[in-house]
Amino acid sequence: MKILQMHCDFIEYTPVKKEIKAAEEISPATVREDDIVVLFTAFEEGDDAALAKKAVSESKDFLGKLGTKRVLIYPFAHLSQNLAPPSEALVLLLEMEKEAEEAGLEVHRAPFGWTKALQLKVKGHPLAEMSRSYSHGEGAPRAAAPTRRRELTAEAAMARLKRSDFVNLPETDHRIIGERLDLFSFQEVSPGMVYWHDKGLRVRNILIDFLRSELKKQGYQEVSTPSLANTALWMVSGHSEHYKDNMFLTALGEEEMGMKPMNCPSTFLVYKSRKWSFRELPVRYATFDPLYRNELSGVASGLFRVKSLMQDDAHIIATEDQAEGELSKMLDLMERVYRVFGLEYKVKISTRPDDSMGSEEEWERATDTLIRVVKSRGWDYEVKAKEGNFYSPKIDVDIRDSLGREWQCGTFQLDLQMPKRFRLAYTGSDGKEHVPVVLHRTILGSLERFMGVMLEHYKGALPVWLSPVQARVIPLSDEHSEYARKVLSSLSEGGVRAEGDFASGTMGAKIRDAQLQKIPYMLVVGKKEEDSKAVAVRTRGGEQTFGVKLSDFVSQVKADEAAFR
Repeated sequence: MKILQMHCDFIEYTPVKKEIKAAEEISPATVREDDIVVLFTAFEEGDDAALAKKAVSESKDFLGKLGTKRVLIYPFAHLSQNLAPPSEALVLLLEMEKEAEEAGLEVHRAPFGWTKALQLKVKGHPLAEMSRSYSHGEGAPRAAAPTRRRELTAEAAMARLKRSDFVNLPETDHRIIGERLDLFSFQEVSPGMVYWHDKGLRVRNILIDFLRSELKKQGYQEVSTPSLANTALWMVSGHSEHYKDNMFLTALGEEEMGMKPMNCPSTFLVYKSRKWSFRELPVRYATFDPLYRNELSGVASGLFRVKSLMQDDAHIIATEDQAEGELSKMLDLMERVYRVFGLEYKVKISTRPDDSMGSEEEWERATDTLIRVVKSRGWDYEVKAKEGNFYSPKIDVDIRDSLGREWQCGTFQLDLQMPKRFRLAYTGSDGKEHVPVVLHRTILGSLERFMGVMLEHYKGALPVWLSPVQARVIPLSDEHSEYARKVLSSLSEGGVRAEGDFASGTMGAKIRDAQLQKIPYMLVVGKKEEDSKAVAVRTRGGEQTFGVKLSDFVSQVKADEAAFR
């Protein structure tokens, strides 16, 4: 039995269609619940009522810590590859609902056997997301269950290779935009993980290159570490105790290994590979490695919540005296990056949670530094009591998109605990070893999530510098194709991301297609343009300019890029 517990500001779902014959009979309607704990639940082969009762008991304890009794039981098959037969799962689901009601909880339940369009917002505190796995254990009583081999025929295997469909989504949803612009897809064989198409990967790489250029100016070193590490690494960091349920674990010979859910522990090992003097600090590390987190499937929320992600991650190792100045530089960079996208933001400071490492004095010292830096910039801020990480207080930054929605992206942490746990050191001016501090930071956060926000923020019409295709060359007829190809070659040599439309079809249809693809510029070429060695430029907004020299157009694109960046 698998359960993912999420404390949500809200959850909203709409039953769309029956997925299985055993689905409950309901009248489909949109349901919204505010301030509720959601139990995403999957029943597996061999589960019984005793396990359902145990899960409810532990969930009740979890709700008690949060000070709430409101719970939504949400059947969610994506949590397991070893599902119980639907008829058995429905019986257990009803038993779980009954147990929860008898335990004094206010119980709500989503329908069983339906595909549902889902939206939710998870709270930001440390206990907001927890995953649980329940089984009888070896030698313990276990419900009888027929053994079913999960051998797939070739036909059945091919059926699992289908793309994930998005049903009843608005035109402005990033999943619809991404599909229409051929940026990415989701596949059933990799739930919650993104298949990047060429154009989508271009956008992600442009973002990374932009960030790299900014980091280079500030003296960052870029490092990369393995995706797989012995779980001993996570025991040292404390993630094994506080985060293990959200990790992907496997075995390598006799060793238990974990896919890394964050970069910091591995980055510390890079620092420890040599000795450091106080004269060499601060050391600024940047990382763009893939991370893996066993969270809610991305099929339900697209790029906003995925199991494989990449962050614009950085860790600055410094003396404590340098922390305030380094933190200020980080916030300068954040302001610079957010200005590029025209984003407004608000600041929150998250303080020590109940479940934390270190002394009260250390937490006060670190928190006071964060507050001092924020106040020195004249920023208003909100205090999020007890919502810091288990090892550090942090500054959280929420951005506001064009639809008025807020998204937590940037985070800045002053950590006094990990340096001690990993025995990080530098040689001070006194010739003795001292323990540094670590500043953790992201600005965009998950690049996947940020791209989803941006696609909706710009409604797919990305600015010129970020567009995967900046110009499309369209010949008026086949006889002008040769000149069009020369134009295309010149654009590529000039650093413009361009493509050509040499297919059959009317000019009107080709223009409409380019506009639907949100391409900033269309370059139409015919006899006049070929004779004058020029192009006719049309914007996606419909403005037209004739007789433009190609070199002038390339300069215009570069100027557009510079204006945004």
